[in-house]
Amino acid sequence: MLQKLSVVTLACLLFTGCMSMSSEGTSPEEKKFRKVEAAAKECSEIVKNQTIELTAEGKDANTRWTTIDYVVPGQQDRTVEYRTSSVLDNGEPGKAWQTCMSDKKALVPELKI
Repeated sequence: MLQKLSVVTLACLLFTGCMSMSSEGTSPEEKKFRKVEAAAKECSEIVKNQTIELTAEGKDANTRWTTIDYVVPGQQDRTVEYRTSSVLDNGEPGKAWQTCMSDKKALVPELKI
């Protein structure tokens, strides 16, 4: 019985230790990417929804969803969501998305637009 209790206690300690290490072990680069990724997704949704609203009001508009690269030298390239809107971008594709990202302080040099 004591041996089983010791094994269970050890397992709990290991599990708890591993869980705390995984959250603390997130590198600053990974935290930055996650922030940019979340902002990109949110900005893409905002551009899409605003374009849909303007289309419902009778404006001629279309939107295009794609991804752009997030590049950090020496690391694997990643992508984040990117959206353009013919009615919101005022002739400069992606301008509304970029403005949103800038407002969120997530328009970083690692994004290859």
